[in-house]
Amino acid sequence: MIETDISKVIIQEYTKKLCEHLENDVVIVGAGPAGLAAGYYLAKSGIKTTIVEKKLSIGGGIWGGASGYNIVTFEDTDILEEIDVTTKKEGNLYVVDAIEFATGLAYKATKAGAVIFNLIEAEDIVLKDETVKGIVVNSASVRTLRLHVDPYCICAKCVIDVTGHPAELVSMLKTRKPDLFPKELHEYFMNVEASEAGVVEKTGEVFPGLYVAGMAVCDVYNLPRMGPIFGGMLKSGKKVAELIINKLKA
Repeated sequence: MIETDISKVIIQEYTKKLCEHLENDVVIVGAGPAGLAAGYYLAKSGIKTTIVEKKLSIGGGIWGGASGYNIVTFEDTDILEEIDVTTKKEGNLYVVDAIEFATGLAYKATKAGAVIFNLIEAEDIVLKDETVKGIVVNSASVRTLRLHVDPYCICAKCVIDVTGHPAELVSMLKTRKPDLFPKELHEYFMNVEASEAGVVEKTGEVFPGLYVAGMAVCDVYNLPRMGPIFGGMLKSGKKVAELIINKLKA
């Protein structure tokens, strides 16, 4: 019957894909702008890269623009031109349709070879010899319903926390290693210039095997928030990819 044929091929293909990506060079937690950019540059360089996203949709905060106005802004177009996103100059800013940006970036990342699993949530970290070796994951539905269902693991040589404002993986470390990040994790008041520069500058490894990029950087280092401007997000994703590429190919 076609109904069972449909079910069979979906289950087979998904299970095959998941099994092939239980061990990776890099696992990225969060499929927002920084995570997708990191995935694009890593995969483009031949790094086996898996991205997990707990929501149904990928793109993070891109879709909503400002207060649901699905337009976003940039100060330059270097990466946008590389991913072939249409831009329009308005004063000192470049204006981009949020839908085109989100879908274009996701398309480029997947075509480069990054594999994305949505509806999967990281609930813990794999830690061995004081080095992050992967993530413990579960179905996002299971987590939402708070069911007592055991998880499984996805491992990697490097893990990137791009979970945005919560900095979820860093928060997991902080809970059991409070001296590691003595300050409370939170972002500061709005200051676009300071945040756009700071999020790129501070992108990097915060614990052996664990990197932060995107808005997670703002939480970890108490940087200002920036609103619907996304150049820093893309540059942060590109920078963390370059750091890991240099490390893995050294």
